[in-house]
Amino acid sequence: MLPSYNTTAFHLCLLLLIALSGCNSSNTPEIPLAPVAGTVMADGQPVVKAMVTFFPNGDTIGKPSFGLTDEKGHYELNFVDDRKGCLPGKHLVTISKFAQPDGSPFPKDMAPEMQTANGIEHIPARFSSSQQTKLYAEVSAEGGQFPFEISLK
Repeated sequence: MLPSYNTTAFHLCLLLLIALSGCNSSNTPEIPLAPVAGTVMADGQPVVKAMVTFFPNGDTIGKPSFGLTDEKGHYELNFVDDRKGCLPGKHLVTISKFAQPDGSPFPKDMAPEMQTANGIEHIPARFSSSQQTKLYAEVSAEGGQFPFEISLK
């Protein structure tokens, strides 16, 4: 049998280890994000239901942020972990509207493979393709407004 002071010390160490292991259940530090919003206009008209994606570029390393435009062409970016915002730094930007041939959204019950088979990209590749876009944005730590005017012609 162990002396009582060794048992007490053992229990205190065990409690301390349990308490410390619960202090930071996620070992990944929270990445600071900057608020980013803007509008997308095409030939003077709002682009509705387009996906705007900011891909880190150059010295900026990390995951992309994205947002969907509303009826006025307005978007707000969300990071991949569902927090609002975008990594500060340089970004390559794409604007994509993959929808039915008439431009309407897919029915909610349409299977993804049917969407892929029946849908088309309504934004030219010079804006929608990450290999062809010439759209760039530099996001400061304070964030900002990033309007885009594109042409569908």
